[in-house]
Amino acid sequence: MLRLIITLSLLLGLQGGKFEPFTFVQLSDPQIGFMDRSAGFGYTDSLFRAAVDATNALNPELVIMTGDLVNDPNDAVQDSIYRVRLAELQMPVYTIPGNHDYMGFTREKQADFIAKRGADRFSFKQHDCAFIGMDTNSIKDGVEDAEAEQWAWLEKELAAAQGSRYIFVFVHCPVIRESMDEREDNSNFNMDQRKRYIDLFKKYKVDIVFAGHTHQEYDATVDGIRFFTAGPVGNAIGHGYPGYAVVKVDENGVDITYTATPGVKPRRMGPPFGNRPPRGDRPPGQRPPFGPRP
Repeated sequence: MLRLIITLSLLLGLQGGKFEPFTFVQLSDPQIGFMDRSAGFGYTDSLFRAAVDATNALNPELVIMTGDLVNDPNDAVQDSIYRVRLAELQMPVYTIPGNHDYMGFTREKQADFIAKRGADRFSFKQHDCAFIGMDTNSIKDGVEDAEAEQWAWLEKELAAAQGSRYIFVFVHCPVIRESMDEREDNSNFNMDQRKRYIDLFKKYKVDIVFAGHTHQEYDATVDGIRFFTAGPVGNAIGHGYPGYAVVKVDENGVDITYTATPGVKPRRMGPPFGNRPPRGDRPPGQRPPFGPRP
């Protein structure tokens, strides 16, 4: 009789078990020192501090930092500011590098980033959701042996993630911003790369790919995969503004809200990237020029 009661209790518990909703925050491109001539990089420090305070007030389960932590990886002041603000976050933080964290991929710079930040990629599960973060520097800089090594690791992690409720991938440089056939530039993958990686993501049923780098937000869907690009924690470009992405995950789906950092007066610099026209009129068919290079 006791065994029957225990068995029924276990069965009822399993049947009644529901997915536990949770929230995480994506922070991208604090890039301490980027377009910042203030003393001691005080302006970009203030933007990062405000985003940290807002994130702590939200109290998410975790934070994903999608690269460009500093503008110059060899600047000790920028590094010190980043470390101080990072330590103020009151939840686990998982980080991947951006192009400004290397300034050109080499194995030595990769090793230096790992020594400073702990890792250049990550893979873990939270509430039956897979979180996989990768380094896009070897891809963008054409370092084939490093890319091939990461590809093997990525495919292994994606295979292990099968059966997860959601599979999230995090990159710094977007695979695409707005469409599969957008022109190639420093803020997306080239055509061959985007085809290869999107085919891989389709094969392993990736739900959302989160990116940064552009200092302005984009949101697109290709072949059933959502490609979300967050604006910056730091200085913005074009249509962007300093902020952070709040990601709420529940049994009904994933809601992403890009939120302006409270109390911040944005300094927008330059026109947007890609096919989105800048504010105001321009002659038909004329592509907008690029702003400052992120």
